[in-house]
Amino acid sequence: MVEKKEIVMFYPFIPEGVPEKVVEVLKSRWIGQGPKVDEFENEFCKKLNLNNAIYLNSCTSALRLALATIGVGPGDEVITTPNTMIATNTVILEQFAKPVFADIQYETMNIDPNDIEHRITEKTKAIQCVHFGGYPCDIDEIHKIAKEYNLPVVEDAAHALGAKYKGKPIGSISDYTSFSFQAIKQITTVDGGMLCVKDQKNYESAKRRRWFGIPRDKRENTPIGKVFDVSEVGFKYNPNDVFATIGLEQLKYLDEIIKRRDEIAKKYREELDGIKGVTLLENKNDRTNGNFLFTIHVDRRLDFAKMMHSKGIEVELHNCRNDMYTIFGPLRKDLPNMEKAQETAINIPLHSHLSDDDVDYIIKTIRRGW
Repeated sequence: MVEKKEIVMFYPFIPEGVPEKVVEVLKSRWIGQGPKVDEFENEFCKKLNLNNAIYLNSCTSALRLALATIGVGPGDEVITTPNTMIATNTVILEQFAKPVFADIQYETMNIDPNDIEHRITEKTKAIQCVHFGGYPCDIDEIHKIAKEYNLPVVEDAAHALGAKYKGKPIGSISDYTSFSFQAIKQITTVDGGMLCVKDQKNYESAKRRRWFGIPRDKRENTPIGKVFDVSEVGFKYNPNDVFATIGLEQLKYLDEIIKRRDEIAKKYREELDGIKGVTLLENKNDRTNGNFLFTIHVDRRLDFAKMMHSKGIEVELHNCRNDMYTIFGPLRKDLPNMEKAQETAINIPLHSHLSDDDVDYIIKTIRRGW
């Protein structure tokens, strides 16, 4: 009989060197947005081969800032996925616009490009996609539609740090891409996000809007203080040097984190393939998974979840279909794959704190059935 373990769904990764570096910043002059923020942005770009990265206080802020920079406003529509954390779509409401939900692919849990085009109207202002669990969407297909209708694409890559699509790093492909450094993500700055903007002019605008629209690098120094003009509405989305310092330390371990998550996901795929009652998600070789979540479809999901919890293993749905929330209006009846997935999808633990024994225990527990 296998001894019962206690295995949590998520576990924050905090390198040993973080506390000392944070204390150094706390004792310095700069604890708000300062040189460490700039350094973190630069190192992030170098590490992931990206350009024009703007560090923010959250991924939610990054998404809202992208929509604001696009010019999404009252009466506009944004085509999006219902299978995501609610913040992906509440930012559309914050711009006084309407989320228009497209169906997902059951085999990936990502937005289905085949269900996008017929939802485009004269009010459509953008297409927003989520790389669910870290597995990249069908970006080429989405871009083809976006180009035909002259629509910008916003990628919510909160799960997809380190992911690639056809050899290109996520963050380098679409008009706007947002990343998350929230507590349980691959790397964390306690909270925070990053927005990558492809167009230089839009990047500069978004960077100003991060802090009230104030052009930090173009202020004139005078004997009575800094003088500047504000020409566009901005937000209080700026981060601080304390969190940026944590991010700089985390980046040193990113390769190691990605490698470990990939090892665990690969073992799950090998050992759970063909298990009765379990359906694995798609895993094409033209893209690299960020491996934030490991999602499977299971028969009799409630029984599965009860069994796993009884063995000390946390599992969860993680996100509910967004159209079930009252703020988005009545439940949609034209999302058959979303409806099906909502009854079968479940996530099992995937994080760098898991030991080989933990992974083996999870696999053996599932293989015994429920």
